[in-house]
Amino acid sequence: MMKELALHVLDIAENSVRGEASHIGITITEDRRNNRFAMEIDDDGKGISPEILNTIKDPFTTTRTMRKVGLGIPFLDDTCRLCNGHLDLKSTVGLGTRLSAEMEYDHIDRPPLGDMAATLMVLMSSHPDIAFTYRHIVDDVEFSEPSEFEISSGDLEDILDGVPLTTPKVYKWVKTYLEENIRQCETGGTGA
Repeated sequence: MMKELALHVLDIAENSVRGEASHIGITITEDRRNNRFAMEIDDDGKGISPEILNTIKDPFTTTRTMRKVGLGIPFLDDTCRLCNGHLDLKSTVGLGTRLSAEMEYDHIDRPPLGDMAATLMVLMSSHPDIAFTYRHIVDDVEFSEPSEFEISSGDLEDILDGVPLTTPKVYKWVKTYLEENIRQCETGGTGA
């Protein structure tokens, strides 16, 4: 099991990169009102064949040639089941893949979400040619309506006006921007 769910997001998104995706969407839903936590990663990559899809939750199923095991999806599947949830994976060859993971929000074994801002920064700075979209939704009995934050790598490119995301001062500013907006969303404000 990974220490935080953001690391699962990073692992699954890197699978999408290896699957030649040009767009990767990441959605986190913290539905505290109904005690559910969900994350969804979808891409427009080359997809997964039905043969691999049928065995993908087995740690000894991998398409990588460097290692004979792939633990990311099996670990996430175990985490979901351990936390009274489930993992669904749908894929169409040539069209892309959607992974949906859901679990009890307040389950004692559910890892914390962790540092999503750092995860997003790693993904966007490591893969500048891929369009990323991040959406974070939080619903709580204390909120009059769900709180939401959404950002895309295209939005950030517009804000930065051509300055590379990997520039140290820019990297720090964007990470702080993401952290503040995610925190605001988690406490009932509307990000960005």
